[in-house]
Amino acid sequence: MENLLVAFDLDDTLYKECDFVMSGYRAVARTVAQESGVFDYDEMVDVMVNAPVNAFDSLQEYITNRAEQYAIICKIGIPEMVSIYRTHFPDIKAEESLAVLNDLQACGFRLAIITDGRKVTQSNKIQALGLDAIVSAANISISEAIGAEKFLPLPFERMMRLNPDIERFIYIGDNPMKDFVWPNRLGWTTIQLNDDGRNIHSQDIKLPSNDYTPHYRITTLTDLQPLLTTLPPK
Repeated sequence: MENLLVAFDLDDTLYKECDFVMSGYRAVARTVAQESGVFDYDEMVDVMVNAPVNAFDSLQEYITNRAEQYAIICKIGIPEMVSIYRTHFPDIKAEESLAVLNDLQACGFRLAIITDGRKVTQSNKIQALGLDAIVSAANISISEAIGAEKFLPLPFERMMRLNPDIERFIYIGDNPMKDFVWPNRLGWTTIQLNDDGRNIHSQDIKLPSNDYTPHYRITTLTDLQPLLTTLPPK
């Protein structure tokens, strides 16, 4: 078997991003509720979930109306809400992903994560999911930390430089608009995890060129290892 590195996207690949969104809404609602007893936690979560455009705009309107009704002042505005959302330690899980990654590691595959996002936000997700106990810190790439998102080649070139002994690089992601173009151009094998109906970004889109198309598609991460063991030699 070739010496392989298997790199994963994070959001909507190793866990569902909508679960992080809900965790963030709950964190914001808890903080605001602690400000005064007149702000109802369940009502605030419902306001954010059902917001017609922006969750925090809708929550701010709710807070303003309640504060006026009860003649109180709430010091938490939209900037504070956004900060709480981005920096909270999320309540998210990825049991199936952890099982798959553990099996891959046991079979001798090297693991990595290449994700776009803010360093604190993505690091908290990785720690909450328990991925930091499986994937080496050196092979965790977060766009803000390295100074480049996946629409540039740097995250993938950097991973190749960090692992010069690897013969074949694999990337598993969900968003064909940005996940596969550069690994395809750099000679990686690319695999799309198909949307189960809960993804944030649609996969039903017109792609700019064939460079954006993954080599393979899988329905669940449990399909990954059987596929990897049957890949033709490069």
